[in-house]
Amino acid sequence: MKTQIIVAGFSLLSFIFPLRAMALTPNYSKLYVFGDSLSDIGNVYNVTNAANLISPGFTAVDPPSPPYYQGRYSNGPNWIDDLASALELTVTPSTQLAVGGSVTQDLQLNYNYGGATATKGVDFAFGGATSGFENAGSPLLPGILREVQSFTDDLKVAHQSADPNALYIVWEAGDNDYVNGPLSNPEQPTTNIAQAVTSLYDAGARHILVVNEPNLGLVPRAVALGSAYANNLTQLSDETDVELKTKLDDLSSKLSGIHLVYLDVNALFQSAVSNPTAFGLTNVTSPCLAISGNSFSICENPDNYLFWDDRHPTAKAYQQIANFALHSLLAAQRPQPVPEHGEKKFRKSRIIGEIGQRGSKNY
Repeated sequence: MKTQIIVAGFSLLSFIFPLRAMALTPNYSKLYVFGDSLSDIGNVYNVTNAANLISPGFTAVDPPSPPYYQGRYSNGPNWIDDLASALELTVTPSTQLAVGGSVTQDLQLNYNYGGATATKGVDFAFGGATSGFENAGSPLLPGILREVQSFTDDLKVAHQSADPNALYIVWEAGDNDYVNGPLSNPEQPTTNIAQAVTSLYDAGARHILVVNEPNLGLVPRAVALGSAYANNLTQLSDETDVELKTKLDDLSSKLSGIHLVYLDVNALFQSAVSNPTAFGLTNVTSPCLAISGNSFSICENPDNYLFWDDRHPTAKAYQQIANFALHSLLAAQRPQPVPEHGEKKFRKSRIIGEIGQRGSKNY
């Protein structure tokens, strides 16, 4: 059986026009997420809060709320929240499923889920995750390969395979590999992401959305460190995306029945920076949130900003990413998850905001 990889493109012109208020969406059974702070819906917050309850002052609660929103690295829901809502799916932070709490009494991360992650949609993403096993923020926390391993280990506990009708998302945006980490070339990060996809496939996953790396050289923290530093990150981002696409093409030819969607969020990001008014933005260079010591200040209208802090998007920008992902999944309607009755069914779902999509290409 020939495999497929679907490459989601982007057109700024088409992004300006919203889709219908009600539209058909793929009928995925569950949503599983593996990633870093851009996809974390509360895992780091739960762990750091629990660690402080066990040992007050052991670590700062991250992200602090306020000014951050309910454990998200933004001023509101992130793109996983929005995408799950649009797909009419529920996704739970993995730390909420840990038996006995997210942290053990000796302050280790608790990966004992008792098989619970096999039966419901789960977000395994942790802020600071690298593409590998390590976390750039804390040795207590995992990287993406460790997140995937915690899921596949729990499948074994439940004596189950991964749900073939679920949607699996893998995204490490590069910041923790290149900015906080020691890596200086794309070989290891892209190999790690390919390994994550392969491990999920081997466990039974078939529908996998892989997001590429945005241009890290355009992020406020990089810009503030000077043009040479920012240009180097831009080059690394470009090389990583080329290498990642090459590796995914290779997987698509080797893994029978896998359905990959490659989300070009870098194109979306650079289009927003190049033409902010088309996205309803007025500031695409400065962060809305400014933190100084224990105090902070917030811009007057965060919805006008692309960046919430010096590396994370605003809730408005996250919504645009979710819309882009949803439209790309719509373009990938063939092949679809197979419902119980053997028919291709789709259900109506709310479409949040405006979505842009140039098309898809099958291989």
